[in-house]
Amino acid sequence: MTTIKQISITNLLLNIENPRFELVGNQREALLAMVNDQADKILNLAKDIVEIGMLNPSELVIVTPSENLTNHFIVLEGNRRVTTLKLLTTPEIISSDNNSFFKKIKPLSDKFQQNPILEISCVIFADSEKANKWIKLKHTGENEGIGIVRWDAQQVARFEERIDGTSPIALQAIDFLRKDVSVDAELKEKLKDVPSSSLDRLLKDKSVQSLIGLSIKDYRLQTNLKRNEVVKGLTKIVTDLIDKKIRVKDIYTKEDREKYVKSFLPSEIPDKKQKERINWELVSASTIQSKPQSSSPQKTNPILKERETLIPKDCTLNITDARLIKIYKELRKLQVNNYENAVGVLFRVFIELSIDTYIDRFPINNITHDTKLKQKVIEVSLHMEQNGVAKKGELKGIRSAVNNQHDMLSMDTFNAYVHNRHLSPAAKSLITSWDNIQVFITKLWQAI
Repeated sequence: MTTIKQISITNLLLNIENPRFELVGNQREALLAMVNDQADKILNLAKDIVEIGMLNPSELVIVTPSENLTNHFIVLEGNRRVTTLKLLTTPEIISSDNNSFFKKIKPLSDKFQQNPILEISCVIFADSEKANKWIKLKHTGENEGIGIVRWDAQQVARFEERIDGTSPIALQAIDFLRKDVSVDAELKEKLKDVPSSSLDRLLKDKSVQSLIGLSIKDYRLQTNLKRNEVVKGLTKIVTDLIDKKIRVKDIYTKEDREKYVKSFLPSEIPDKKQKERINWELVSASTIQSKPQSSSPQKTNPILKERETLIPKDCTLNITDARLIKIYKELRKLQVNNYENAVGVLFRVFIELSIDTYIDRFPINNITHDTKLKQKVIEVSLHMEQNGVAKKGELKGIRSAVNNQHDMLSMDTFNAYVHNRHLSPAAKSLITSWDNIQVFITKLWQAI
């Protein structure tokens, strides 16, 4: 018999027989053991709790009544979550034993106090024996389908596809090969082992695209080559990834990927003369969505003022930072007309953090994260120009923006948007500002 009940954090006792560590004698030792074993994960969980304001509501903490203390419960499953909440509530309990960890958790605790979690939902089992079956199933793998069957990277990508409404580039390539009749069955069976993030990194690289005859438009892989020619390049790449001939460290930078391109044998490179009459998308090998080839050259930075989002759907950035990926996705989803204030602030944050990432990758004398944005833009754009990352004309938009006191990226204008309640950013101005600097941002992230 089980019940679900809201229980105060102070009434939850850590399990001194937690399988994560050796048996300890009391609550303090249990907490210290948990921190010593899970320090980084506890900090990451603490950051998530502070940001979201709650624990994962789909996974309840499992407890059983304490035999010694009235209205207290021993945590059988969820000790890390409870430890994190206790530390966010009272970080001082760790200060004398692990001062370095205390210094990291204390700022998070200060934010947590603004919206503290005082109690959480728990599943109460009458005794631990009745709970052990379910705890074991959670932590001992699939158990032939009785336990939790974890998603692989490609299944995760398909879930994200349904959430974001776009199919990851790597997944499009894998599905194309899986459904193509010319690809042998042995390789198709191994496609599930392709590391999606590495394949995605390669397929978004211009030098790789140029070699194997692919391009990306509206988040779709497309080509004008015949199917069997497309298979050549993709087969080479996925085979190298599956066989671990190349790993993340081998293709991390633009220079690394250019070096990898040179390793292709002539037989692994598509014959660019073998073309279809029309462009087609690699949604699958059996379902080809055709589009006529355009006779006019494609503009690098189209002005799409009628769109609803700040960042257009056909703007693909090879972002590597986790937080910036989230901001990037939000700026591709939020409708500017409805959320101009949120978009305006996120826009500014995205630009500054992107530039900071570039500075981390390519240190510039006397320029740090604390340097004013205008100066950072001047120095970063100069570095990009001098190192062939971008041409002078491609940098004009960003340089003009920070020097124009009326532009969104001007410090004066941005401060006014934040602090002046009578001034709000206009949707069209935000979109225009993005269009003017899109080529700069694209080049910046290609270099990173």
